Amino acid sequence: MAIGIWLSVSRASETSSAQLASLPSNTYGNVTVLAISASSDVHQAQIAPATVKVTIRGAQETLNRLEEGQIHAFINLTGFASAENLARDVEVALPPGITLDKVDPPQVTVTIPKAP
Repeated sequence: MAIGIWLSVSRASETSSAQLASLPSNTYGNVTVLAISASSDVHQAQIAPATVKVTIRGAQETLNRLEEGQIHAFINLTGFASAENLARDVEVALPPGITLDKVDPPQVTVTIPKAP
């Protein structure tokens, strides 16, 4: 799953600034930030804020078909078994034809409790 999300994010960043500015945009508030990790269980991670606002761009017909559930905000916690007040960049996975314009806030703070 993490690789699929990374590929979506990589493709989303390939659009040039000039092309991006000419496309219509939509903003989605309250997109839940999920924690992912290839190396540990991060279900207990506490993320603050828990949601972000995501602004995207794309062709109008593509934006019209987009459903909010197709926008995935996440933080990668691979390599962290526990942490306190860890700042992590928010990444966003989007369907093809949609480009990320902005994430607000761009970072969240994470606390991962130590395992008992």
